[in-house]
Amino acid sequence: MKKTHIYILFGLMVIAQIFASAQIVYKYESIISPENVYKFKTAPIDPNNPFMGKYVDLNFEMNFFVTEDTDWHYGQTAYAYISKDENGYAVLETLSKEILPNSEFDYVAVETSRHYHEGVRFQFPFNTYYMKETKAYDAELLYRRNNRTENQQDVYAIVHIKNGNHVLTDVIIDGVSLKDAVED
Repeated sequence: MKKTHIYILFGLMVIAQIFASAQIVYKYESIISPENVYKFKTAPIDPNNPFMGKYVDLNFEMNFFVTEDTDWHYGQTAYAYISKDENGYAVLETLSKEILPNSEFDYVAVETSRHYHEGVRFQFPFNTYYMKETKAYDAELLYRRNNRTENQQDVYAIVHIKNGNHVLTDVIIDGVSLKDAVED
């Protein structure tokens, strides 16, 4: 093979890598816009995982759907259709086993965990909020302290949802960003 062919192949490979990277960035950046912001109220949880890095593990109040359908299984993929209330908080409209065509609501894929006689419990995929390593432990303590029942404040996650994709951008505690609430 001539050197010219090698240079052309190398150039094509570089262009393909740049295109693939740009496509991934664009996918998530296109989700982040003011009209598809949802506030998900959080609930307390106790995380610990040394392999995933420094993060705050989130649990959400919205994790149960009342239904008479008993054909739900552990680990099943379902689709949570979300709307907003007048304050921008997420409201679960329905939980479906398949994507609903022509739905007016944004949706995100969730995983079911348990079925009870009155409904099904599920988990959102955006339940880990990664932070700067020096802030994560203090943020976790602050998050847990403010999510306790006796002194519960307004704690919620900011999540952008569009066409089944989602981006968790912040956690807010009593009007202050979690990353700003803790010192380095």
